[in-house]
Amino acid sequence: MRGRKRLALRAAGLTLSVEVCGRRLRLLLADGLADGAAYTCLVPLGPELRGRLDAFNAQAQALAGHAPVAVPARPVSRAALLHLRALQALDAAQAGASHRDIAQALFGSNAVAARWHADGELRASIRHLLRRAEAYMCGGYLALAGIRRTAAECPGDEPMR
Repeated sequence: MRGRKRLALRAAGLTLSVEVCGRRLRLLLADGLADGAAYTCLVPLGPELRGRLDAFNAQAQALAGHAPVAVPARPVSRAALLHLRALQALDAAQAGASHRDIAQALFGSNAVAARWHADGELRASIRHLLRRAEAYMCGGYLALAGIRRTAAECPGDEPMR
């Protein structure tokens, strides 16, 4: 197998971790496995199997000695960017940062110097992000995780250009 390898002894047995083309493959090795011996790969069956087939195929290719194909980056959606910024703003607020400090961390000091006003849109954005993050804390994370659907889906799931 190509790539950087690490063998670790864990409670479950030997674990081989291989980093190839930005992907991390992890294999749990049987105790009786010897050099040159035949091996079997077990794939856990479950409802999420279809979504994990690409990862299993990549591991099979690595075992055959082929480097896995690099995964193209997914486009970031507007909603994902809002979720990220909201959680970052909440972390900063809980650490005691002011709204202006949060804006500097999220949008940069140049944007704050140019657009920070008493009733400015940048200040309103920070307040909106903090309210959004507080809603996540009060159970909104269940809808975000797909466990509970909201009555009206949040706009902003379209990819950014």
